[in-house]
Amino acid sequence: MQNRITELFGIQYPIIQAGMVWNSGWKLASASSNAGILGLIGAGSMYPDVLRTHIQKCKLATNKPFGVNVPMLYPNIEEIMQIIVDEGVKIVFTSAGNPTICLLYTSPSPRDS
Repeated sequence: MQNRITELFGIQYPIIQAGMVWNSGWKLASASSNAGILGLIGAGSMYPDVLRTHIQKCKLATNKPFGVNVPMLYPNIEEIMQIIVDEGVKIVFTSAGNPTICLLYTSPSPRDS
């Protein structure tokens, strides 16, 4: 099944696994991505070093697209966003706050050129 969501994220099915704080670490995100949907790591319950570890483990467990869900009210938001950029995560979902800070860490889409 192809539609704008599958094409945008490079996934097989137009389903996005929610970033559910304690429940959505690298195991769920990678399993979801391997099943053809978009898996998300929920960063809300993670210290920065824990998030980095989850991203690295997810990259080892899948070659499919996955992302990170980031609550924007997170106290270390700048550090979290820098880890996401440093680790090469291309998909970021935001929640719980103003996503403006996220724009400082993302580059324009090729479609914007």
